[in-house]
Amino acid sequence: MNETKPLRAAVVGLGMGKQHIKAYGAAAGVEVVALCDPDTDRLAAARDEFGIDTTFTDADELFASGAADLASIATPNRFHAPLTIAAFDAGLHVLCEKPMAMNANEAQQMVDAAQNAGRKLGIHFNHRMNPATQWIGRFAHAGDLGEVYFARTFWHRRRGIPARASFLNMANSGGGGMIDLGVHMLDQALFVMGYPDVASVTAQTFTKFDRKDVPDITMDVDDFAIALIRLANGAVLELEISWASHHDHPEELGFQVYGTEGGARRLTQNYKEVQTTVHRREHGGLNVTRMDQPPRDLISVQQDFVNAIREDREPACAARHGLITMKVLDALYESSRLGREVILESTG
Repeated sequence: MNETKPLRAAVVGLGMGKQHIKAYGAAAGVEVVALCDPDTDRLAAARDEFGIDTTFTDADELFASGAADLASIATPNRFHAPLTIAAFDAGLHVLCEKPMAMNANEAQQMVDAAQNAGRKLGIHFNHRMNPATQWIGRFAHAGDLGEVYFARTFWHRRRGIPARASFLNMANSGGGGMIDLGVHMLDQALFVMGYPDVASVTAQTFTKFDRKDVPDITMDVDDFAIALIRLANGAVLELEISWASHHDHPEELGFQVYGTEGGARRLTQNYKEVQTTVHRREHGGLNVTRMDQPPRDLISVQQDFVNAIREDREPACAARHGLITMKVLDALYESSRLGREVILESTG
């Protein structure tokens, strides 16, 4: 790798992949040089929009071409593991969309492939890198909240079932609202809590709005899920996710955390930040600190990934975090299927 030249990035999958292109475009030390998508119309539209002339309809041809040093994999979930492993076989680094894979077994194969190839693997947990989560995380990690013993995180949509078969079929996606939205909220909460070992999961999933909201698509995944996650350090995490519900806002997401010295809350409604606060007991009262200005040193997942390659370190949104979330999601769906608590072996 030439330290003076930008890393060459390729983006595979041009739905969510467009966000990767934009983020790389704003990052230093990297240049998007190639695009890949089997949909020729979408590929042509992205080529024209971003002015990137090197295009492929086949990912294996892209990887074999030597055109790129790293690849963002932003395809439907079932392609994450095979494309990531193929990229490693070709000598590329990989930033993979969330969820990392269809299940923990695939995720472990991806981790092993990265280690065997001596390449970096990052997961696109872009919500974790948002200002509110990073701001709260800094208080928690500095010990300002004391011992964190409880967290609740949620993402509720009133009517947000994706009208695409790639999201609604278990064989394509590995799950529904929980694996789509819940993986973000799970990662954010575990990040703030220090990514502790997960001991057990009790969960229930529901599919209630398929005939109402997407009657023309066969749907066999969840549109609502709730989980109680017990951590090995004694803390508890509550997780609520809905693609569709009779909710008072079109979309609402939030995060609350309680510690022995303080707590924090983030609330977003209808795609706008409503409140991000930290509350600490001081001098017999409650001191409320509001996030009036986000931290100035924040960077994107893409910039951190490029830096990690340059610095030969683990990305902030690490593959091991993606593997942990997949183990928890597997346990969550298994708990719902069995109707009981599922005990996990060490997730660390």
